[in-house]
Amino acid sequence: MFYIDGVSLNKIKDELKDNLTGKKINKITKNTETSLSIYFGKMELVFSCNPNFPICYITNSKEGVLESSAGLAANMKKHLLNAMLTDIVQLGFDRILNFKFSKINELGEIKNYNIYFEIMGKYSNFIFTDENDKIIDLLKRFSLEENRLRALFPGISYEQPIIEKKISPLELDEKRFVEFSENGTLLKSVEGIGKVLLQSLNSFQDFKDILNSNLAPKIFLNSKRIVLATVLNITPKSKYDEVLEFESFREIINYYISSENLSSSFDSLKSQLMDNIIKRVKKDEKILKVLAKEKEDKIDYEKYKEQGDILASCIYSVKKGMSSVDAYDFYNDTMIKIPLEPQHTPQENLEKIYKKYNKLKRGLEANSRRVVEVSQDLDYLNSIKLFIETSNDIGNLRLIHEELISQGYLKQSNKKGKSKKQSREIGYGVVEGENYKILYGRNNIENDNLTFKVADKNDIWLHSKNIPGSHVIIKCEQLTDDILFRGAEIAAFYSKGFTGDKISVDYTQKRYINKPKGGKPGFVTYINEKNILVVKPEKLSD
Repeated sequence: MFYIDGVSLNKIKDELKDNLTGKKINKITKNTETSLSIYFGKMELVFSCNPNFPICYITNSKEGVLESSAGLAANMKKHLLNAMLTDIVQLGFDRILNFKFSKINELGEIKNYNIYFEIMGKYSNFIFTDENDKIIDLLKRFSLEENRLRALFPGISYEQPIIEKKISPLELDEKRFVEFSENGTLLKSVEGIGKVLLQSLNSFQDFKDILNSNLAPKIFLNSKRIVLATVLNITPKSKYDEVLEFESFREIINYYISSENLSSSFDSLKSQLMDNIIKRVKKDEKILKVLAKEKEDKIDYEKYKEQGDILASCIYSVKKGMSSVDAYDFYNDTMIKIPLEPQHTPQENLEKIYKKYNKLKRGLEANSRRVVEVSQDLDYLNSIKLFIETSNDIGNLRLIHEELISQGYLKQSNKKGKSKKQSREIGYGVVEGENYKILYGRNNIENDNLTFKVADKNDIWLHSKNIPGSHVIIKCEQLTDDILFRGAEIAAFYSKGFTGDKISVDYTQKRYINKPKGGKPGFVTYINEKNILVVKPEKLSD
């Protein structure tokens, strides 16, 4: 986790102030439903109100932008373009930053504006006000019913949320520090202190040193996983085996966001892809229901052929003007009544019955072909959905995006000045053991490349049976049961099955894998397969 309390934010504020004060706004964009960016020249300041990680920071990489920039972004452009950032202040030691702006309007008047950025979990917000703190617009609107602290709407005055009165850490002396520590009320009594900081305090001097120290950005890792990221000179209570040190908040936050895939670009692209796929999955499912109903209506087409054959056998006794005829059903050894059109001749009635038979037969055949097409499309879409859900880096999402464009599911962007498509290396996931290597695809492009470009003909190929998943390749000198089980476990892990489910995994040599002509990415057929049953693990062991 990235730890930010009021004391941390006080130090972060100073760095932001040094980097941005005196600079003018030249661009404003809304990135996602919970984030936006303000540009100062080429410097992009991101405000994210994502409830899982609310933060503002100067990004090192360009963020994604929503196509629509109405509402808050439009209001800010109207008032804030070319405005200068004059100051950044913190409201006490609360997790609220106030960005102050000044601008000369077309009448030569100086207009002042405020942005209040509140880091408050699910209630985090970005609030834009005039110089009198009247709210012009905001990212999230809360009623008193949703947020009992206060109502937040345009037109009302901004008020700082006060949950309980606390003293400033600058006013804290050793006597009160000891008193609060002994009765366990330090967290409730002093502003700006969070639980992680509290765990690191053994004395009043510790607190004063941390409060007065410069930024000390560090990330603590355990087995390459982030245990704690902080700008304070503290250490985690939990186990760690590596420490990464950084020069600035900007450096550490960009590293952290990239490592944990928390950027608005990642969120925006993932949401865009997922929304598109879910919409198409629902469409295919609806089509299959309609086709199933059509099949029911046409399934008894054979009865019209039988009816025609029976009518043909007794047509000599049928006269024009008859509305029906009683005839012997030699298919079922019984008498039946065949309805007729009185205005038609016997031959015309017979042709009409055979015509209906042939029409229903052709319709049923077309229905069957369409069911196969739509079912294959649905399988493909579900495989894409799985890869989007399990994707943990933006590069993989971009490959999926390119795949969807190439298959016609998304339109190519027509932005001016778009650079030519660059050829990129197609990778894959790797799990290595002492005497084997297991490779797996993280999207359909990687699946195809892995199976038909990387794998040798004698390598073992695995895939979860009848459900979307990764192509898995085992490379080894001698295949053992343990290696095979490990490969099957990886195939199950990267499949659509649920954790704890028993997953059936097919395996065969790569030589028996075929790509049908015109088949979608990731789609293959295979023969000479065997099967192994494994439980999908919660995580893969090292």
